[in-house]
Amino acid sequence: MPSQTPPPFVPDPTIQAAADAFSAATGVATRVLRPPQRAHYAAKIQFQAAPGVKWARPVLLVDNVDRFATLAAIKSTAHLRDDDPFVVVTPYLSPNLLRHCRELGLDALDMSGNAVIQSNGNLIMISGEKRHSAASRIRERAWTAKGMKVVLALLCDPALLDAGQRLIAQRANVSLGTAQSTFRDLIERGDIVARKSGFVFADAARSLDEWAALYPSRLRSQLLVNRYRAADPSWWRTIDPAAEHCQFGGEVAAALLTGYLKPATVTLYCQQALPRQWMIDARLRLDPQGDVEVLTAPVPPVETAGVPPSVAHPVLVYADLVATGDSRNIETARMLREQFLAA
Repeated sequence: MPSQTPPPFVPDPTIQAAADAFSAATGVATRVLRPPQRAHYAAKIQFQAAPGVKWARPVLLVDNVDRFATLAAIKSTAHLRDDDPFVVVTPYLSPNLLRHCRELGLDALDMSGNAVIQSNGNLIMISGEKRHSAASRIRERAWTAKGMKVVLALLCDPALLDAGQRLIAQRANVSLGTAQSTFRDLIERGDIVARKSGFVFADAARSLDEWAALYPSRLRSQLLVNRYRAADPSWWRTIDPAAEHCQFGGEVAAALLTGYLKPATVTLYCQQALPRQWMIDARLRLDPQGDVEVLTAPVPPVETAGVPPSVAHPVLVYADLVATGDSRNIETARMLREQFLAA
């Protein structure tokens, strides 16, 4: 039986446009290559500065980078991936964001020709090119805060992919219209594909990476209710969050799940207001830099094997740890991912 020829590789238009813009600005030839099977990235870009001088970077495609926190989260997950170093490709990067990429040691390209590329001790940096018109259109399709809730619900419970969009809307606590449009966008982006058995994530690990990178700026900042400082740092050990419609996130949740981390910050995701009795017992006082953070739960609790009711879903805990940028938290995030989020 003759072997089947794989279909021709068609690069994502954002990746192709960014590679072309970089070549036009620098004279460095580029080629977008098909990623290996089961690779957790969208493509590879091969750079050729001179005959015989080639190097390649796996691509981490991000719909929109608009805050330093997004870059910090990407950097935090960098050494969790097997394909370092990679290049971040996004529709547009401002001069300030490009400078931050350089400080973080991130390679990055955009559709306008702005770039930071480092190879063999050499630096190529282009900054100040105006936003490409196509980049503006792409930005409008980027994940919104409500869309992020839909993706979170699907990552927490992939069975929802085939459960119908009314149930997805209910589990994500969004309108039916938001669930429908987000689901459609995920299909158009290639994040969700149809198989004989139903809809599945094309690459759940890659979707988790993108969601975790965007979570701090797109959704988490909107969920924060207040920060407090507790008189006794260990006060959280005496409470039962689940009894008050709350769950631990971040460092406390990770410590309870892995037994590895000594929490410095207490993160609570609450469906209702923080219980007044907790505030009295722990003598919590408002403090913008406090060691207790209270957030509104983005989605209703999801039962997960091996996870107690007092702990938020590992997807959310993982994203909390990544957002801190702390090396010990990143190591714990790796453990959490291996134990609870293996694709």
